[in-house]
Amino acid sequence: MSPLDLIDKKIITALNQNVRATYTQIAKLCRSSKEVVSYRINRLEQEGIIKEYVTIFGFPYWSNKILVQLEQMSPEQEQIILHYLSHHPNINWVTPCSGNWDLVFAIVAKDPLHFDQLLRTILQNLGPHLQDYKVSTSVGSKTFGHTYILGTTKEDTAARIKAHTPYEFDEKDKLIAKSIHRNARKSLTSIAAETSIPIDTVKYHLKRMIESNVIRRFRLIIEPSKLGYNRCEVFIRCVNLTDQIVKKFQEYGKQKPYIEYFSKSVGSWDIEYTIHFKTNEELRSIILDIKQEFGKYIKNFESVTLFQTINYTSLPEELR
Repeated sequence: MSPLDLIDKKIITALNQNVRATYTQIAKLCRSSKEVVSYRINRLEQEGIIKEYVTIFGFPYWSNKILVQLEQMSPEQEQIILHYLSHHPNINWVTPCSGNWDLVFAIVAKDPLHFDQLLRTILQNLGPHLQDYKVSTSVGSKTFGHTYILGTTKEDTAARIKAHTPYEFDEKDKLIAKSIHRNARKSLTSIAAETSIPIDTVKYHLKRMIESNVIRRFRLIIEPSKLGYNRCEVFIRCVNLTDQIVKKFQEYGKQKPYIEYFSKSVGSWDIEYTIHFKTNEELRSIILDIKQEFGKYIKNFESVTLFQTINYTSLPEELR
């Protein structure tokens, strides 16, 4: 694996801002050629630095994060559990971890009753290996992107988030959504060939789903371990938490290049960060800085080191 140079970083920056940008558009931003951009993206994919381009849908589902402790489990049994979770239609994030917890995943549900039904079924499938678990529901989150490796300013995504508007789905919408679910860079020509839908019709339906927020955004997935980064998830239980303090936590996450994700939650914890770091000393410094900044609001603080994420998205029931 070769290190990232300036052109690589510019390409990743362009993809981070617009996953569906063409080679020509990216080349213009990078002041390079279409051929060079195509070659570089292919190399980044082959080396596993670029992992996926996923489609994030904008349906009014609630995201519920689950921390799980497991026991009496062989590596083979762990793989069975991970396969089950990563293929569950209502789970959109699965990551093994180390620390006080062994696994973290996210369940998307329409309402509390739906979540309760999903959670009970999933926990039953974990069977005798389940020792303990914690749950929190996200009531607002921000994914800042890969600025920790790019040195770029974090984009404020608030302006891009729109309310989901009424939409009548047809079979063309479903076929197109399934086609780009796990490959958001798929060209209109490829989508048309795969779905047997004319290119102009594909373009029309795709535009309509984006404008209606059926498709919320397209996301570039980088594998940080390929660049020497580790990931840590921080869960903070707070006292005297006001809207103003929540905004302060969010702004802190936006200003720090090593924080990729922020969430305000309700349940076992109140604030969640995803942190990227290279050494344990660097992680310790980051955690000390968080505690110094917000110490008087922190009641409980725990973290887990994340391993390779298995799943990053799910296809909403309406589009299956």
